[in-house]
Amino acid sequence: MKFRKKPVVIEAITFDELVQHGISSGGNVVGGMPWSFTYAGQPISHENDGCYLIPTLEGTMKMGREDMLITGVKGEIYPCKRDIFAATYVASDEAGDHLLPAIAQLMLSAETCEANAPIHEAEGNAEQAALSRSNAASYRAAIAALQGQ
Repeated sequence: MKFRKKPVVIEAITFDELVQHGISSGGNVVGGMPWSFTYAGQPISHENDGCYLIPTLEGTMKMGREDMLITGVKGEIYPCKRDIFAATYVASDEAGDHLLPAIAQLMLSAETCEANAPIHEAEGNAEQAALSRSNAASYRAAIAALQGQ
C-alpha cells in the first residue's frame, strides 16, 4: 500500500541558524561556537564545530552543517539531510496554508479519476473513461489555480 504525507506546516532551521540561536540565547560559547544551549525546549550539545547532538524521540542524532533541524507538528525536533528535506518540503506561504487540505483532496480526486479511466475502458465504457479523464483534468486545473493564489 502507498501513503502520502498529510499537508502540514513545520518549522526548520539551518546549522548556521542553530548556531546563531545558541549564541543569542546565552549558550556557553567557546571559540565562537555555542557548546550547550536549548532549542525548542531541548538540550543541544556541541560535538565539534561541524556537529551538534540533537535529542530526538528515537535517541540522540547528529546534525551536521549540511542538515536542517526540523520542529515537527508536536514540537519534537530532529535533523534531516538537506537533499531529503528538499525532496519532502517546500517553503510555506502562511497566507495560503489554509488551502492545503483542499489541494490534498483535489489531488486525491484527480488520482482516483486517473486510476478509474483504464478500468472503465477495460469494461468497455469509453464514455465513462473519457469523463473520468476530463474530471481529472478539471481537478488538476483547480489545483494549479489554488497553488497560483
